[in-house]
Amino acid sequence: DQLLLYTDGVTEARDPQGSFYPLGDRAGLLKEPDAQRALETLRADLVRHAAGPLHDDAAMLLLRYHGHA
Repeated sequence: DQLLLYTDGVTEARDPQGSFYPLGDRAGLLKEPDAQRALETLRADLVRHAAGPLHDDAAMLLLRYHGHA
């Protein structure tokens, strides 16, 4: 199980044509077993969507539950 927390700067990031970042469509990027790599992949995709640096703050936190030890 996992939970992604993010600021509005993620979903309000726009591409050069003005389309918002489709976070729901990118959920598959979070299937990476390593949480840090999953976030790095999502961030790279976000920056690629925006065609450069973001113009608003964008923070993401990925929490994963691994069961009882």
